[in-house]
Amino acid sequence: MTRRSRATHSNTAIYETETDRTRLRFSHQNSSPKNTLFTMASNNIPETYDSIIELLEDAADGAQAHGAAIGLKQNDEAALRAEITNLAGTKAGPGNVPPATPGLKDKWNTAKAAKKSTSDEFSLAKQNGRELARACIGVLKPRLGNQWTSQWAAAGFTNNSLAVPDNPMVMLQQFRTYFSANPSQEVPNLTPTISATSAACDTAAEAISTKGSISNQANVDAGNAKSALAAGIASARVRLGGLRDELGQLLDDDDERWHAFGFNKPSDPDTPEVPENVVVTPGAPGSHLLFIDWDDARRAVSYRVIITAVAGGAELKNEIVHGESEVTFTDLPPGQVKITIAARNSNGGESAASDPVTATVP
Repeated sequence: MTRRSRATHSNTAIYETETDRTRLRFSHQNSSPKNTLFTMASNNIPETYDSIIELLEDAADGAQAHGAAIGLKQNDEAALRAEITNLAGTKAGPGNVPPATPGLKDKWNTAKAAKKSTSDEFSLAKQNGRELARACIGVLKPRLGNQWTSQWAAAGFTNNSLAVPDNPMVMLQQFRTYFSANPSQEVPNLTPTISATSAACDTAAEAISTKGSISNQANVDAGNAKSALAAGIASARVRLGGLRDELGQLLDDDDERWHAFGFNKPSDPDTPEVPENVVVTPGAPGSHLLFIDWDDARRAVSYRVIITAVAGGAELKNEIVHGESEVTFTDLPPGQVKITIAARNSNGGESAASDPVTATVP
């Protein structure tokens, strides 16, 4: 994989106040001078977890390298790394000393997995309970009738139906009571896995109740973990916004050290840089596949990939790739093609196309 530049943060921010873009005018020196609008690069704080961690890592490294020299006070390396630890935790030391500490993301992943597993166990308990309830109904039909009648009311079927509900816990409790009062009607070992008995119905009803309680608590825990992660992300975004504002007071707009902190220089143009190092890898013979990879372009949030046939110049692909600097096409016609990549930002700005790369589709 190509090494990526991580200073490409251009998502819309929601937790800080953004200043209006500053527009500078530059005069072109030619026979017909005119003024052209030049939009300065923004440093909006990303919203997604991965992008926030990437920016925090860059910012902490920048603070370590340049914080003392520029007089960084409020949003120093320690404060930035504390946000990373809060979100991502810490890895274990040698010999697991000290042990790893889970971050809010780890806790959310664990809670989410527990929510699914306990929900699956609850569903299985209900499924097993429904099978047992249907078996008990089958056992009692010769005595109480194939259709609901008042005789079924004695077995607890008081809703004028023999239908088995999704959660059969109450129905199983009714069967437990009925078979306890009428033990001669029990049928142990009805199948290798089912016994139509009071004890079996009690066990199945208790399993549904227990698994349901565990699943409900897992849902609560997952909700709390998700809220905690959202709060941690909000805290990190506020910290990064504070760092951006503090750097704005300490660095000139064209100071290269903005990049060391993972930010764009405010003097950079808002239009993304042109993508570089486009690499095309063909698939196996007859696969019609091309894998295309390129370096991240600063200030880009998506890319336009254009593929044209060398013979005749027909446009084969013109697609927008969001969030990634790679794409795979599996339906290209065989033959020589030309590939160009243009970077795009959230404001509709688009860079010039990259230098074309020629490849052969297998």
